[in-house]
Order: sequence, then C-alpha cells, then structure tokens
Amino acid sequence: MISMTLSLLYLSNAMLSNSALHFIWLFLAVSSLPHAAAMPEHSPFPDITFKAFSGFITTNFSSKISLATVLLLLFTMTENPELLSLHARQQNREISGEKNTTLSAWIKSLSRSLVDRIGEKSTKTLFKSGEIRNNDVDMVATKLDALAKLLDLTPYKDGRKRNNGKLKPISHQEIQPVLAICPNSVNCEDMDCEARGLLQSTDIRDIPLVTLIKGTTVHKDVIVLGGKCPKCKNTYQADHDHVVKNDCDPTRVYVNSAKYLKVGQKTWVDRSFAGAVLNGIYSFHASASAYTEFWNSSYSTVNGETVAKITRRQVWQAFIQESIRMVAAKSKINLEMRDGLSISDKTKQAFAKLGNQGIIPLAKGHACKECSQPYREPSDVPSNIDAAAVVGMDERRNVPPLIEEEENSEDGMMAVDEENIPIPATINQALQNPPDNHQNSMDVDITTGAIPDTAPDVRPKRDVTMDVLDGLVMGPLCCAADNCNAELQNHRGGAFCAHHEALHGSKCRMRDCPNAKVSPTQACEEHQSQWRAHVRAHSRANLSGIKRMLQQPGESLPWQTAARGTGVQAHDEEAQPKKDRSHFFSPSRFYCVETICKPCGVVVAWTKFAKAESETNILKFLETVYPTEESRPQYICIDKACKVLRTSISNGSWLSWSKTTRFVVDSYHYINHRVKDILCRTWCNPAPLNGSAPNLVVTENDKDGIPRLKRAFNSQVSLQTGSSNHTH
Repeated sequence: MISMTLSLLYLSNAMLSNSALHFIWLFLAVSSLPHAAAMPEHSPFPDITFKAFSGFITTNFSSKISLATVLLLLFTMTENPELLSLHARQQNREISGEKNTTLSAWIKSLSRSLVDRIGEKSTKTLFKSGEIRNNDVDMVATKLDALAKLLDLTPYKDGRKRNNGKLKPISHQEIQPVLAICPNSVNCEDMDCEARGLLQSTDIRDIPLVTLIKGTTVHKDVIVLGGKCPKCKNTYQADHDHVVKNDCDPTRVYVNSAKYLKVGQKTWVDRSFAGAVLNGIYSFHASASAYTEFWNSSYSTVNGETVAKITRRQVWQAFIQESIRMVAAKSKINLEMRDGLSISDKTKQAFAKLGNQGIIPLAKGHACKECSQPYREPSDVPSNIDAAAVVGMDERRNVPPLIEEEENSEDGMMAVDEENIPIPATINQALQNPPDNHQNSMDVDITTGAIPDTAPDVRPKRDVTMDVLDGLVMGPLCCAADNCNAELQNHRGGAFCAHHEALHGSKCRMRDCPNAKVSPTQACEEHQSQWRAHVRAHSRANLSGIKRMLQQPGESLPWQTAARGTGVQAHDEEAQPKKDRSHFFSPSRFYCVETICKPCGVVVAWTKFAKAESETNILKFLETVYPTEESRPQYICIDKACKVLRTSISNGSWLSWSKTTRFVVDSYHYINHRVKDILCRTWCNPAPLNGSAPNLVVTENDKDGIPRLKRAFNSQVSLQTGSSNHTH
C-alpha cells in the first residue's frame, strides 16, 4: 500500500499542480487511517447530593424558577467544560504579570447567551425576590461561577491545578433515560370495541431486551412491550397492529405514526434514523451497503468501544419501512397487508396498493420555478432567423441545411383526412407549408378552461408547463418463456415465473428438449456442453463477466460483441425482429423503464416496456398518465417526439393532443434529427431561436449583466434522473 502510494505521488508530481497533488496526498493518507473517530476521555457526571443541589437553587434563585430553567442551567455547565477551564485559568494567576479575574470575559459571554436564550420572563426567576438587578449579565455570571464550583467543574481546587488545568468532557451516560418500546395506541381501534383500553400482552418473564438506535445514539437493553384488546383479541405493537377479522388470516397494519421501527431480530430504530437512511440513499445516490459502511464508520464506536454495528439488511429494512409509511401517510391511509411477509413480498404488495400503476399522485399539480413559466404572448417572428435554429447552439453559426431523403419525399407520406385534423393537418401539409412569420407552429394557447363564445386572446391564461419523457435501458429481469413478462419465481438463479417453472419442471432448459436435466445443472446429458459454455460466459471470474459488471446499461463499448445474443436495439432506433432463444438458462429482460419527469426532477410516472420503446407504447403510456385534457402539460419532451407525432397523426390521437399539447425533441437529439427530418425541423424544436415559441425560451442576464436567451426547461432531466436511480 505504501509503495503504491509513493509511486502514485511520484507520477502525479509531474502531471498535477501543487494543490491537486496535496489533495491526492491528503485523500490517500486519510483512506489508510481507521474511519472511526477517536473520542476524548470523559469525566463522570457531577456527583453531588440532591439536597446540596436543591439548597443552592433555593438560596440563589427565585422560588418561581421552573424545572426547565433549572435543568437548562445544569446542562449549560456540563456541556461547556472547555469554557469553564478557560474561565478558571483567568481566576488563578500562575506566572508573573497575570492578574486574578473573578468574572472573566468567558463566563460573562456564557451568561449573556443564557439570558438572551431564556428571555426576560425566565430571567426574572434567576433572582431572589427583592434582589437589586444592577447588571443582569454580571450577576448571572457570578451565580454560574458559584454553580460550577458546587458541581466541581473547575480544574483548580484550593488554588491547586488538577488535570493539567483542563476539564475533560462530562459523560451523560449515567443520566440516560430508561426507554421502553410500546404501542402508540392507547385504545383498541376496532369500532365494535368502543375504545377499550389496551392490556399488556407481554409476560414479565418474556419481555425482550433489544438495541435501540435513536438518531446516532445507541441504547442497550431496551424493553419491548405489546398490547392487546381484551374483547377482540387484536394485538398492538410499537410499529404495527395485528388485526384478526372473523376466521381470516391475521393482517398487519403498518402504523404511519409509529415512533420506532423494528429492522432486525433484536434491533429497533427511531424515525429519525430511518429518515436519515432515506435521505442519505436518495441525496448521495448511495446503496444500502454504502450507507451501512458510512454509519458503522461514523457512529458504531464510542470511546474506542464498539457499541453497535448495523447490517445492510437492517438498513434496507429501515429504507423500505420508512418509504412505505411516508407514501401511505401522504395517501392518508395506514397500509394493511397479510402478516408474515418477507421484505421482498412486503415491497411488492405495498407497490400494488400504493403504486397506482406507476403514476405518482404526489407529483400531481407540482409547479416550481423550474417546472412552470408564466405564459408569454407570441410576437412577430424575425424573417432573418432560421426557424430550425435552437437556443444555446445556433446563435453564432449557420443552421445545417436539410438533407433530403426518400422517407421525406412526397411519395413516402401517409394519407390523412385533412378536413378533420387541426394543425399540423397532415404530414404533407406540415412539409409543404412550414410556419412563416405569421404562424407560430410551436406556440400553445393556454386557457384556464373552455369559455364558450370567448375570443382566445381574452381568456385567462395559466402558466406553461413541460413534462419530459425518456427511457432507461436498465433491463429488469422477467420470465424467459416466449411472450411472458411475469416476475421471476426465484431471483437468485431462476429463469421462469411460477407458472412456467411448474410447466418445465425438471426438463432440460434447452428449447424443445424433452429430456430431464442433470442436477445441479439446468441441462440434460446431451446439452451439458451448452450449459458449461453458458456458465463460463456468465462467470464473474471470466474476463467477459468482469467487463459486463463494468458496463453501464445502454453503453456500446469496444469490448462488447454482437454474439451476446441480447437482441437489444439502439435506444431510439426501430425495434428489430427478436430471434427465438436457443435455451432458457437465464431470464429475459424488459427493454427499458420509461419515466415521465418534471424539469426539476420530480417523477410523475413510470412503466416498463417489454420489447421496445415504440411510438405506440409511448402514446398509450401518455394517455394513461394524462387521461383528460386538463391534466396535460403544454409541452411534452421526448427524444423521438417527431416519430411520436407522426404516429399520433396516423392513428388519429393528434385530434385530441393538438388541443392542449406540443411534442418537442430534447435539445441533444434535435441537433441530429433536424438535418434529416423536416417534420422534426419544423414542429419539434425544443427552443426556437426565432421566437416562434416564446414559452420555451426565457431571457436571463449573464455575469456581465448582458441579457441572453436561455431554454426555459431542462429537457434532459429524465435521463439524468434515470441514470442516478440506476446507481441504487
């Protein structure tokens, strides 16, 4: 390790600046050290009698002082040993020229902060009745100094220095509360029980002792108690209720208001810990394993002693349970599922009941400054700016000309009823009559509702919104059988759903082979060579297996060969006919996960496409997510919007979509599409430079205060969101 570090530093010295070299040195040095921070040695909590303490309070403060103020004074002393050490040093002269200071600036500053904190009403209780208040800060400082000496929180005693003149941090272990994990309900929730009080269901001899993590603090030997209704026999735990209905199997109600969650056999966590897991995994795009390592490195050791270590499974339990309760709370229900489910089955049933088929209700109506722009009226379009020019690309260059292709010729156009379809009436018309200065093809008429016999220019306008749709080729696993997309029965080595697993039974997994497979392989004696070849090709010890681990979904890397047999086409190309598989040794994959996002990253909906991201699939997905005209955004950005527009015109759905929405291509794909596709060039520009779509472009001052045009919406957000989610 040391030799490698020195070699890297030597090579870096010739290539990097001093600051970069120093950073690399610091990074490598820290990475080689133990991650658990060393905690300083602690002193025990002040050991004085309650009589002495109460006598001091009675003598120095008002009889009306509250318990909260008294405890605040006590913990202000015990939490500031460094300040008290500095104050005590000022009180005790050690070298020539120093003076003893009764009230140092240190203790006065603490006094001033205390007075500001508690306010005038509570400050009055710091003085005895009839005590003259000349200077509150100095008088309170005198009392704090006396309290510190009573608690023996001073490194000097009888003028002699102790502990090198410095107090150690004060341990609060002795005053940690005794905690009990018990039901959150006090009455039975069954309507027929008339709010009966709950009895303790846990026998005294059977009360379990568990580890509880509250935030980052570990509490050992915490008792767990359960309750039961004496009438209906429903039982109540801290994080769920067991409900028995007639002769049915008991169900488990996941209580949204639960204070603690069980994540292991003898491990519980509070909602603060679970919320931190949720935020950490989302914010840092971390895996459960990474978060586990972070927590154990940061909080599992206290004073050199390991107090608790969490596992990846416990972190994942916390993530799932907190997620379920958060979504259920927003939906205003307590989720009820069959009792005894595994974590994977629990997740499936939670999605079935809360998932809304991939449409996320919480995103409905979302509108932030990144997702919504005030409506702007169109103005005259300059004739000297190419309609195909896009903001951020073509301000200082000429737009590439259209390359005529056979598919753009008039002979290749599909016939559409011109009388019944609004602009663009047909693809022919869109090609033959591109928008001029008086026709804003990309603009939308935004109204708050249909107002009969009212001119469009006087209808009230609402803000303009855009949703962004894209697919992530991440390939979730599914059944290997032909035309079956069902979930795998076994995700660890299985290839079929439950139905096809039973259908194939012990037969060889080669296509159309009736022979029995030889255990523990998935092939018969005749096809063992194919099985061995498959195992070698998919082994992580094999070079291709290592390369496959490094590959990101959708990448086309030099080492990838066409012989892998995946049959996955380039993401926005036409789907190719899929060849039948020769064997069923491994499961199939969905083609992609399709997401709809707001420009700020809020996910609106998602679904899985089995074989291709076809235009027909996209339109069906859009119609599911936006069933009414009122629910639609004014712009929908898709990487293949021009193809979706063609299909929409062809199947007649454009009749409905054209009333509310325009399809635009994201800026990355538009640069390539506009050169070859006149429809895309004319109707799908994501940010026209000529002003034909004023609601897709905004003006913003640069660092020099010069106004510049800027795209109003982030059209790459779905790809960005999908890529970050894949890291989980």
